[in-house]
Amino acid sequence: MTEQISKTELMDRIAAGYEALEQTVAGLDGLQLEHPGPEGWAIKDHLFHLAAWERGIAWLLTRRSRFQGMEITPEEWYNLTMDQVNDLVYQRNRERPATEALAALREAHQTMLDALAPLSDADLQRPYAEYGEGGGRSADRPIIGWIIGDTYEHYEEHLGYLRAILAA
Repeated sequence: MTEQISKTELMDRIAAGYEALEQTVAGLDGLQLEHPGPEGWAIKDHLFHLAAWERGIAWLLTRRSRFQGMEITPEEWYNLTMDQVNDLVYQRNRERPATEALAALREAHQTMLDALAPLSDADLQRPYAEYGEGGGRSADRPIIGWIIGDTYEHYEEHLGYLRAILAA
């Protein structure tokens, strides 16, 4: 089970996934970052999206509000589906310049690394609910599952979109 990996393995997977993401966007200019893909999102929109989710889980790990880290309200977090939250993040960032997208992702990533630094293998197996804000039906699941989902698995998911936009 992926949630049983060690902190060292987690950090290695995060580093490898993030490096693949950085390599994919390295050297892209503003026009490339702003060109919309088939689903309507530009590369910059994907970067802002990734930043919001990574920052949110990092804030949760440091006992701050996950949804505030994502710049959404508690009502939005609890009353909207994940697709609706994603659309909200998109709508709130879509007018931001492409030059801010990569900086936002890098800042969120560093925030995540800083949040992970003091955690032990045992901390990563603690339930999501122990970090605050409930967690819904899966609140008893280890926090590492959310970290994985908001870091390297999320990068991989969006790398597919980014590569499709660049190939078009």
